[in-house]
Amino acid sequence: MLLSVIIPCFDEEAAAARFETELFQALEALGVPFEVIAVDDGSYDGTGGVLRNLAGERRNFKAKAHEYNRGLGQALRTGFASASGDWIATLDADLTFHPSQLRLLLDRQRETGADMVCGSPFLDPAGTAQVPWWRRLPSLAVNGLYRRLCGPALTAYTPIFRLYRAEALRSLRLESTGFEINAEIAARFLAAGLRVAEVPAVLTVRREGSSKLSPLRELWRHFRLGVRLSRSSQS
Repeated sequence: MLLSVIIPCFDEEAAAARFETELFQALEALGVPFEVIAVDDGSYDGTGGVLRNLAGERRNFKAKAHEYNRGLGQALRTGFASASGDWIATLDADLTFHPSQLRLLLDRQRETGADMVCGSPFLDPAGTAQVPWWRRLPSLAVNGLYRRLCGPALTAYTPIFRLYRAEALRSLRLESTGFEINAEIAARFLAAGLRVAEVPAVLTVRREGSSKLSPLRELWRHFRLGVRLSRSSQS
C-alpha cells in the first residue's frame, strides 16, 4: 500500500514551513509508505520556494505548481493526476484537520472496506468546538442542503479531510474548480454506488495566514453544483 497525500497551497508560506516537522512526523507515525504532493496554486508569497526546498530534501515529497491561481478544485485535480498511491488522502495546507487524524480514516477504511472515508466535524460536538459560530452556521446549512439533495449517507459533504481509493476516484468525471470540489466528489461517489463511510474528526482554527474562501463566491458555486447534480439525477 502506498498512501498519496495531496495538499493544495495558495499563499501558505508560514503553514508550509510546518510540513517538515508537524506533517511528516504525523505521516511517519502511521507506519505505511507515503508520498506527499503539494500543489502551489499560483501563490504570491514564498510558498513555492518552501515547497521546492522540501522537494529537494525529501524523495517522498513532490512540489507541483500552477502559473496562476486556478482554484482549490483544479489544485486537487493536479494532485490526483500526479499521485502514485493506491490510496489518496487530502488535507488543507493550514493543517486545521491535523494529519495525526489520518489514522482514523485508515482504520475506518479497514473496518468497512469503504472506497471513500470522510472525516466529519459534525458527528461529534467536539468536532467544531474551536470554530467560531459565524463560520459553523454557513457550513452546517450548506451540508444540510447536500444531504437533502444527495442523501443522508454523509454528514460532511464539503470538508477536504478525506481518504479515497485511487482507482475509484479516477473513475469519476470531475468538473469543479473551487471549494465545491469536495461536495462534487462525495456526490459522484454516492451516485456511482461506491462505498462511503465517515469518522468523527476535529476541525481547528488556522494558526497563521488567512482563509482563501470567499463566502458569496463559494455559495454561488455550490448553487451551480447543486443544479448540475439535480439535473444529473433526473436524466
